[in-house]
Amino acid sequence: MSFLWDWLQQEQIGDAQARISAARFDAKAALDEIEQLQQRVDRLSLLCQAMFEEMEKTAGFSEARLKERMLEIDLRDGKRDGRLAPSTGNKCPDCGHIITKVRSNCFWCGAKLTGVT
Repeated sequence: MSFLWDWLQQEQIGDAQARISAARFDAKAALDEIEQLQQRVDRLSLLCQAMFEEMEKTAGFSEARLKERMLEIDLRDGKRDGRLAPSTGNKCPDCGHIITKVRSNCFWCGAKLTGVT
């Protein structure tokens, strides 16, 4: 009987170790994805700051005007939720994000888009 108990315990330990290994793998994948998302957010923040400073310098665009425009865009879908409403367009072949039809490069990943109208 002791042999069966030991065998059962070893099976449970093996199963637990397999679950731990899988959880570590999943956690590593999640951390990698978070890092990629952080890099994209950082790049977009830098891009936005550069565009705003250029608009401010060349066209006299103010921060107050920018906030007004952001609110206007936010409300396009009827909700003030701080999110951009999904736009109609095509999916980027590289990253899968929806891109407006007038862009020649993906806003998200920079991929060159073909067939832009």
